[in-house]
Amino acid sequence: MKKIFYIVSLLLVLAVACEPNTAPDKIDEVSSLEYTVESIAEHEAVIVKPENLEATAPVVVILAEDLELSTRMSPTPAVPDVNFKAAEHCLIGGYAICVIATQAKEDISFLTAVKELFPTASKRYLLSYRNGLAYTAAMQMPDEFAAFGCVSGAIDVETYKVNNFTKPVSFVHVHATENSVYKWQGVQGKSVSVPLCVGAIVAKNECITYKTSELLPREGKGHVTCTHYTGGESGCDVKLYSVESANTGWCDEEFEVYNQIWNFFKTH
Repeated sequence: MKKIFYIVSLLLVLAVACEPNTAPDKIDEVSSLEYTVESIAEHEAVIVKPENLEATAPVVVILAEDLELSTRMSPTPAVPDVNFKAAEHCLIGGYAICVIATQAKEDISFLTAVKELFPTASKRYLLSYRNGLAYTAAMQMPDEFAAFGCVSGAIDVETYKVNNFTKPVSFVHVHATENSVYKWQGVQGKSVSVPLCVGAIVAKNECITYKTSELLPREGKGHVTCTHYTGGESGCDVKLYSVESANTGWCDEEFEVYNQIWNFFKTH
């Protein structure tokens, strides 16, 4: 009888362990939202977080070239100018997010003022969208953020010439191979190629190994490849997600963009 009991108990444990971890369809099922609009060194910033979020929660700072692009993505009228999928994944993970409107070639010294808004944050992460400012920050202020990310952007040519990477940093980049603005192969006089952007950090990190894997794309969407560079003495790693598409990637249409980015951040 005891043997039967143990077998049944084991089966129940396995059933629970194998149950898929499904994310809620709506933010409201996770927590109600709080949002505020703050001023950071003359920049407007939209801050979104779950109610009663602990003050020590990590913060993801998003530098977006055009916030209006994301407004129409949000089904939550109370939270303007914040992409719904980005907010959803941040909130599920227990982050606060701070979205700041910026220009592609902007001086990013104002990022030091972010500390004043989140003085007790356990960690800070930086993600840039449709610009290369996360790369610029990785060059100029590598110690300010635990990890960096870029979606559909690249290093400005002049910035690449003037600046250099002084310390290893962990970095994740998501890019569509047919991006018409920040082209994969670079744009003459505007931006360097995506492989060159990523390669610069891989070289600084002294990564000596890499692994390439394929991800499951959305139905009918383009092929997705992830290359993970590791092996440097610093422990800093780099991930590059390439998508066979012209989509900018911001709206989570091609694959689970934000799950991949936030999971990368969590490990740093």
